[in-house]
Amino acid sequence: MSFAAVSRRTVTGLVHGLGAVQPLEQLQWKAKAGGLSVFVKRGGVGGSRTMAVANPNVETKSGREMGKGQSGKGSSEASKVAMETVAKKAPVTAEFNVSHKDLPIENPHLPRALAAVDAQHPEGTVGRAHNDYTVLQQHCAFFDRNGDGVIYPQETYQGFRALGYSPTISVLAAIVINGSFSYPTYDGWIPDPRFPIYLEKIHRTKHGSDTEVYDTEGRFLPSKFEEIFNKYATKRPDAMTYEEIIRMTNALRNVNDPYGWSAAKLEWGFTYWLVKDDEGFASKEKIRGVYDGSFFDQVEQEIKQGKNKDKKVELQKIDPKNN
Repeated sequence: MSFAAVSRRTVTGLVHGLGAVQPLEQLQWKAKAGGLSVFVKRGGVGGSRTMAVANPNVETKSGREMGKGQSGKGSSEASKVAMETVAKKAPVTAEFNVSHKDLPIENPHLPRALAAVDAQHPEGTVGRAHNDYTVLQQHCAFFDRNGDGVIYPQETYQGFRALGYSPTISVLAAIVINGSFSYPTYDGWIPDPRFPIYLEKIHRTKHGSDTEVYDTEGRFLPSKFEEIFNKYATKRPDAMTYEEIIRMTNALRNVNDPYGWSAAKLEWGFTYWLVKDDEGFASKEKIRGVYDGSFFDQVEQEIKQGKNKDKKVELQKIDPKNN
């Protein structure tokens, strides 16, 4: 890059930064190329000091003027293309379009290890103890009923019962969840017949065809969480219907991934039945609470206090054998 293309401020900083290590002649040459002259002021307590002043014989241009000179009218068109979110020959990009609006979150693409952050909660769930768990670990820790870092099938059963699910559904959940996720979290080659899930290695259970709100290490990605509602919440910007959730899970499917397709359907099905309101909407706030597990704690406390009896009865309706 030519020094003539550097602004006066940049060259001034270059002169000051290099003055102690390069000969004065080199500094003079570089500075003059950028529109500056160099002279040495001697004497005083500090001894010799290199300084720079503007060189009136060199014409400089602003960055905007230089951009016009290089690309002219095409620069604005190129900028527009660079920001486009829809490709006409890919109709799916229009079907699931995204907003140009900037997220009011600092570094929205930065994965958060300890907090589930969104536009309405830039600090996550305030007052929630993270216990140095990732957000994915916090989500699963609700089912670690004795807090030893290991989730056994009976604890998964107890966790689902605490959320108001029927005994039959809770048993099926324990079989499917521990049966699927135990081995990936285990370091040995021979499966443990007790089917434990180790929270320390829970990131290994991340499957394909998901929302990618959890990254591969179990951290929470605010931009991906916001993208869910940006793309798929068409009736309300802060909530999704069952049909929209099904549409989302269909759209997120990866090729040749039947396990991921099934897991996503089951996870979001259980989530919807747990968080939906009387109008059939699953709110953004409650879904965020599912991601970090805080909503699980809230539901359990409400059921214990008798404040959520209707939710418990409603969940039991999907299991005709419930006693």
